Order: sequence, then C-alpha cells, then structure tokens
Amino acid sequence: MNDMKKNHTLLYSVYETPRRNPEEEPSFHVRPVTYGAQMTDSELKNYLQQNTRINTSQFTGMIEALREEIPQQLLLNRSVHIEGIGTFYLRMGLRPRTDDDGHRYLPTFHSADDITAADVMVEGIGFRADPTWNRRVQQAPGAFEKAPYAGHGVPLTADTLKVWLTDYFRDHRHITVRELKLAHDCTFYQARKLLEKLSSGDHPMLRRERVATTYVYLPADSP
Repeated sequence: MNDMKKNHTLLYSVYETPRRNPEEEPSFHVRPVTYGAQMTDSELKNYLQQNTRINTSQFTGMIEALREEIPQQLLLNRSVHIEGIGTFYLRMGLRPRTDDDGHRYLPTFHSADDITAADVMVEGIGFRADPTWNRRVQQAPGAFEKAPYAGHGVPLTADTLKVWLTDYFRDHRHITVRELKLAHDCTFYQARKLLEKLSSGDHPMLRRERVATTYVYLPADSP
C-alpha cells in the first residue's frame, strides 16, 4: 500500500459487541486500525526538526518541563489547559479495601457523609481533548476502508506483554482489560486472553481480583 493511501484512507475493523447474555441479538461496532508502530518521541523529534523550526533540544526541553510541571500543578488543585490541545486533570476515586480473605474490593457508601479523606485516592492523570482538536480529525477528508486485519500489524504476545508489564507496574498498582486494550490498541478479547494467560499456570506473573464490578490484575507477589 503506497504512502498516499496510508495518509488518506482510514482503516477500520468490525467487532462483535460483547453480549450481556447469550439470548441477545448480536450487534457490531467499528474500531480504527493502526499500522502497528506508534510514532515514538524520537521519530516525532526528527519529524519536527525536518519540518518545523523546532529543534530536538527544544523539543526535549519542552517535554521534560511539561512532564515535571503538569503533575505539580494538578497536585495544587488546578487543571492544566493547553489551548488547542486539551485539558489535563486529576482523576480521583475510592480507595480499595481488603477483606478477611485478602481480596480487594471497592467499598459502597449510602451517604456522602460516610466518605472520609481516608477513603479517597488519586487514580492518575486524565486528559480531555480540546473540541477544536477533535474537529481536526472529525472533519478531515478521507475515504474509509475495511482492513484485512485487526489491531496492530505486530501482534501483542505474552512474552512482550511480560516485559511491558514489568515497567508498567513500577508506576501502577494494577491493570484492567480496558487499560491494556487502550495502551496497545488491541481488542477486549485479546487483552483479556493475554491477562488470563499470565494469571494461570504453576508460576503466574499476575493474579486477578474483583473490585466492585471490574476485575483488576496485580503482580502475583504484590501484597
């Protein structure tokens, strides 16, 4: 496929929507398909240096400054808005508890007054794209074509996922199927299958726990 087609044809794949019960009629949805490789920061730096007036040192300095400053501003009870790109904000949630059997769960509160500061935790950083940025892709001209394959051109395997998770768990307590799906642009089925595979066997890397209505996957040796 030539570069023109890659630039102007938007690929998609069709997936069956998971059914809540077997008696439901099947329904389907579409998802975009990438060409396998994300643009890395090094590739972006090189592209900007060749096509704009931004050199690599300026790019590196700007990214380092944003990486350090945005979390600091969020922890000062501020959101950070970058005009034309979007808004970074702090995601908060309820802190999971552990029952007598060692299983983690999210507590349920029936009164707002019952929630104390000890029940609250920071879940991470959220991002909401600026509407004008969304419109740049929504209004972009281009044809649509069903791809002959789904997801990344280079499939995610259990071995590559093990390496990725080792780094991921340095900054995160657990991962969900949805989070893996978003991180690697794979299907829910693929993400769940891989996480279940790493949670089984004689020496599993992960263990699965139920938190409210969601299953989370943690390192098998974590407390």
